Amino acid sequence: MLYFSGFKEDGEKMFDCERCEKKLWTSYHKLPDGTVVCNDCYSIYLMQILDKINDTKAYDITYNFVKKYQGKFPSDLIQELVRLLEFRYNITVDVVALSEILHIIRDKIEKEEAIKKLALFERELKKDSSIVNFCEICNVRLPKSEFDYSMEHFGKPLCMVHQKEKRASSHALKVYDALKKRGIDCELEPYTVHKHVDISIKNAKLNIGIDGEHHSLDPEQLHLDLISDENSLKEGFATKHYTLRDIDDNLEGIAETLAKVVQQRIKKSQKDEISASKETKHNLSNTHKKRDK
Repeated sequence: MLYFSGFKEDGEKMFDCERCEKKLWTSYHKLPDGTVVCNDCYSIYLMQILDKINDTKAYDITYNFVKKYQGKFPSDLIQELVRLLEFRYNITVDVVALSEILHIIRDKIEKEEAIKKLALFERELKKDSSIVNFCEICNVRLPKSEFDYSMEHFGKPLCMVHQKEKRASSHALKVYDALKKRGIDCELEPYTVHKHVDISIKNAKLNIGIDGEHHSLDPEQLHLDLISDENSLKEGFATKHYTLRDIDDNLEGIAETLAKVVQQRIKKSQKDEISASKETKHNLSNTHKKRDK
């Protein structure tokens, strides 16, 4: 909420920003914990809350709320959303701040939709079967179906790899980039038979999950995660989970450890395949011998 600061009779300020110590000559905001901050620090606070929402499943809920009410957000439902974010996703925010965040998301949605419409308009103007399209990041040639999907969903030509990077969370991207730098062949945001995975290392039969705190604190979510991990195990894949805080505190150490474990698992997988192949040949040989008799 925006407040206007008062002045003493001698003209001295009554408040300083408690984060950057900027002089608050005209207006200030109060955070939920009572901290008095300037406009700039309040904007940073809003972005921090938005990052927390983006890094958890709470983004889908918040995004759907914005889409449903189109900027006319009922105050009683905003209060309910505040409670939902706190108790289910461990995100603390007050009604005023959340209202501003909802409008930020609404502006982003409107901008994305405008970009898509302009991209489609431009595509119609350029429609020509002889046109060749390339990913704007890596310059790889795009099949028409891949180009059309990218323009419809992202408003720009992107290959499948960079489409996935656009969808991935910031923490998943950090781990993905750190593994790639260490020569690990991994896939970002793949979909298996049973579920969506943050990062998959197929040649090591290892999935990486990067979760918000609610994955450990919400019984229903934990139950679903356990079922998901069991299904992955049936497919031959082990699953290692990290929290957002783990990634923030020790990204390089985690990536280094994973790189070593991946090499060990690849070697074991190769040995298992050789053993299985030998056993198959042995069984076939015995079968032929029995037939010959």
